[in-house]
Amino acid sequence: MPNLQEERSAETRRRLMEATVACLHERGYAHTTTVEIAARAGVSRGAQLHHFPTKNELVIKALEYVFDRRVEELGALAAELPAGNPKDRLCALIDLLWPVFKSPTFYAWLELVVASRTDPTLREPVRSAGVQLTERVRRGFEQILNWPQGRGEDLNALIDLIFGQLEAFALERELFADTGEDPREFVDGLESLKKLACSILASVHSPGAN
Repeated sequence: MPNLQEERSAETRRRLMEATVACLHERGYAHTTTVEIAARAGVSRGAQLHHFPTKNELVIKALEYVFDRRVEELGALAAELPAGNPKDRLCALIDLLWPVFKSPTFYAWLELVVASRTDPTLREPVRSAGVQLTERVRRGFEQILNWPQGRGEDLNALIDLIFGQLEAFALERELFADTGEDPREFVDGLESLKKLACSILASVHSPGAN
């Protein structure tokens, strides 16, 4: 079992990472500073530097931490998906994913992706984190949808469609006032996405599919 010092250290890291995501979301990468992160987390600068000596190390670890949490949360929610019909499960999965793309985590990640375009020190860590997340998502989709072996390209196409469209919706949503509810355009867009996604699913599970 962890001792008291290990528990305190883990709590300090958690607070720093949560504060980092909040700063990235609210202020953007360029205006996120380790000084503000430490202040928000209620942690001394010395403690922050001890755990994360550089800003880039902190922001990458923060995103990895939040990704881990989101994957765990989605895994728990997936257990509540309707049993049996893959189509119903896929539509319910899209409904579960959409709030993730409206969360501070997504916009914090977006800030790092944009910043990595001109910051070589960020580029590889951001790319690597994205690859790891994609692989975990892929494994999750395989299990949830009981995906048949030998149809990996179709699974990639399905994931690309869903994630690409949800990302596009999330970006466009920034142009609308945040009333807490999705504008009608997004409600209709999500229904269209479900139909397209289900068409890929049907082609894979049809009797004549290879």
